[in-house]
Amino acid sequence: MDDKNLTEIGEQIVKQKRPKRSEQLQVHTEPGDNRKYIQHSLRLASLPKCDLKSTESVTQRITEYFEICAEDDMKPSVAGLALAMDIDRRYLWEIREGHKGKNPEVADAIKKAMKILDLQMVDYMQNGKINPVSGIFLMKNNFGYADKQEVVVTPNSPLGDAKDTKELEEQYIESVVDED
Repeated sequence: MDDKNLTEIGEQIVKQKRPKRSEQLQVHTEPGDNRKYIQHSLRLASLPKCDLKSTESVTQRITEYFEICAEDDMKPSVAGLALAMDIDRRYLWEIREGHKGKNPEVADAIKKAMKILDLQMVDYMQNGKINPVSGIFLMKNNFGYADKQEVVVTPNSPLGDAKDTKELEEQYIESVVDED
């Protein structure tokens, strides 16, 4: 490739503009989106009650929830799973953490569903399938992710290394001036 071709390629690259940040952060909706979201929510809300004490019932509802999301081509969520189970998402969290309910197998099934939701969110984030700001918010609030910076503080003594108490006593006794 000669310098002229390289120059032309360089000029073409320079002419390409980065998308404006405001365009990247805009909400992108298509006609029919609201109908799709409402119908999906209504479908979940119309499911019969789930027996939260029955491992089989909870496992079946979790599977049914993910199947409905796949059929409706909707991203699964903690709020959606809670709606499908007819409980509040905070109550779902409490069951998962073992604070509610007495059946550890139910808690395990819910923990597994939450792990699936967590992985889905990670996959969406890594593959640009969700707005990063929304993804970060949801991951922090639903899965315990946090922005953390660990700082290690090393004590530094301006007086030098710590001395033994006996050593200090001797040092001070020697420094006392005797006026006799």
